[in-house]
Amino acid sequence: MAIKKPFFISFEGVEGSGKSTQAKLLYKFIKKKITKKVILTREPGGTPFAEKIRNILLDNKIKNNPLTEFFLLMAARNDHVVNKINYYLKKKFIIICDRFFYSTLAYQHYLEGMNKKFISNVQKKIFSRIHPDITFLIDLDKKESKKRISKRNKKTNRFDKLSTHDFNKIRNGFLKISKIYKNKITIINGRKSLNEIQKNINKKTLKLLNVGN
Repeated sequence: MAIKKPFFISFEGVEGSGKSTQAKLLYKFIKKKITKKVILTREPGGTPFAEKIRNILLDNKIKNNPLTEFFLLMAARNDHVVNKINYYLKKKFIIICDRFFYSTLAYQHYLEGMNKKFISNVQKKIFSRIHPDITFLIDLDKKESKKRISKRNKKTNRFDKLSTHDFNKIRNGFLKISKIYKNKITIINGRKSLNEIQKNINKKTLKLLNVGN
């Protein structure tokens, strides 16, 4: 099925929310049911350069100054936008991104206390007019998040080990952001089953793309 214009979908949420899993499931669904012109990417990361920065940011042994961390994130995002996202938007692809700029507000502003206007001004220089058409925010509480992270078969990073206080700062930050961008963000209850969440996201995506089941 031909998609006449590009479409940008992002997934946001706290650690352990299942956003990465749902991003992958939506990618497979679109590729099979709608179009092969779809890519799955992530932030920080998405390009070789940005992935190297991701490794630094997630390192358990490194605790960066908030400003240093912010500029590392922006360097990674700039490379990602310039060398990948812009390219595929021009090719009229559907782009699915695991985290994008709402995460920067949640972590750098609501958690670290950085000035919101400063963050927004820097990001505008990178994004220009780029904004996800829809963002699925998967909301989850700390107790369930911790349970899911403990079941993962992969090494934990420093963000997986956040205190309840810091976790709630981020979670509440996302919920505040969802009120500001209520026409762009769909909140998903992360406590629902994987299949139920997937069906909900697929249905919403089909409607936005204006295609049938």
